[in-house]
Amino acid sequence: MTFAEAAENSVRRILIPLAGGLLALAVLSRGPAQAEPRTYILDPHEGYGVVGCLVDGVACGKVLANAFCESQGRGAAIAFGLASDITASVGGKPAAKAAPGAVIITCAE
Repeated sequence: MTFAEAAENSVRRILIPLAGGLLALAVLSRGPAQAEPRTYILDPHEGYGVVGCLVDGVACGKVLANAFCESQGRGAAIAFGLASDITASVGGKPAAKAAPGAVIITCAE
């Protein structure tokens, strides 16, 4: 074995594990995936009693929306209001049908 061949083998024995280690480190150092906001449609007859608070501009609306989101294991409420006020302008899946008077609450991750 020549000196050049020995040097090449030594470099391979060092670079391949080093590259693998760096790749593993890069994968492990990525932070946790961010959860997407989630939107809930509440039928006015489900017994939550949130319609009056959420749609009439009463001060309890934000507090109630946040409490609902927390009960679902989500973050604070991003938006809330009557489902009839929401348009289906966002692409993706077709909008779910909501009963008249239904309320929509969008919760953070």
